[in-house]
Amino acid sequence: MDSKNFSHNHYRDKENFKLKPLSNKGLLNFSCHPGVSCFNKCCHEIDVILTPLDILRLKSKLKIKSGEFLNEYTYFQQIKGTGIPLVKLQMKEKSEGACIFLDGKIGCTVYKNRPLVCRTYPVGSASMDPRQGESKESRFIIKEEMCQGHEEKKEWKLEDWMKDQGATEIEDLNKPWLETVAKLKAINLDDTHQHQISLFIMACYDLDTFHDFVFKSSLLKKFKVDKEMASSIKKDHEKLLQFGILWLQFALFGEGPLQSNNTA
Repeated sequence: MDSKNFSHNHYRDKENFKLKPLSNKGLLNFSCHPGVSCFNKCCHEIDVILTPLDILRLKSKLKIKSGEFLNEYTYFQQIKGTGIPLVKLQMKEKSEGACIFLDGKIGCTVYKNRPLVCRTYPVGSASMDPRQGESKESRFIIKEEMCQGHEEKKEWKLEDWMKDQGATEIEDLNKPWLETVAKLKAINLDDTHQHQISLFIMACYDLDTFHDFVFKSSLLKKFKVDKEMASSIKKDHEKLLQFGILWLQFALFGEGPLQSNNTA
C-alpha cells in the first residue's frame, strides 16, 4: 500500500460496502498504488480516530507541540453516551472533504507516520475501535464499491499484511490505552467527571503538557520511580506515553503497578 488514508470507522454509503470476517490465517487480495484508478479517492470524507501513539508520531513529524497539533489538526468528540473524549483528524475545508494531510499530487504527506486505521485498511478490527470498549479480537475485510484495490492480484496473509504496514507493533502499544477506555466506559465516566477527563486528555493526548506535569511537580517523588525510568521517560515520549497510561491506572482506578512512595 503506497499511500492510503482510511478509517474502518467510516463508510460513505452503507449500501456500498461489505464486511467479510477474516481469521488470522485468512488471505486477502489487495494493493494500492498510483496506478489504481481510485488512488486517493478514499482519502475524502473520512472519519479517522487518532490513538495517542498516532498523535505523538504526527506531532513529532510536524515538529510541533502536542497542544498545537491538537488545536490545528484535530477535534474532540465524545464516545456516545459517555464523557470519554476521542481525537479525530480534521478534513480540509472546500476540498470535497479531503484529509488535511492529503496532497493531490503526491498523496499522503505523512505516510511514514500515518494513523493506525490508515495503515490497516482494508482490514478492520473491533479491537482497534475505542468506541467498542473491549479488547476482543474481531477481524474483517472492508470492501467498498469505490475501492479497486481489491481487484489487484497481490495476495497477503493477514499477519504479513499487518507487519508490512507497520501495524502489528502499533496495535500492541495501543492495547493499554484501549483497556483504559474500556474501564472508563465500565465506570460510566460522563460529563460530570471533568477532573478525570482532564487527566485522561493530558496523559493520552497532550504529552508535552504531561511531560511538564511530571517533571515540574512532585509526582515522581510520590511514586517509586527509579532514576533509570525517570531518565527514560524524560527523553523518550513513547516511554512517557506508556508511563502516562500506568499513572492513569492509579489516578483513575487506584490500581496498576505504580506504587505510592509513603516516605515521600
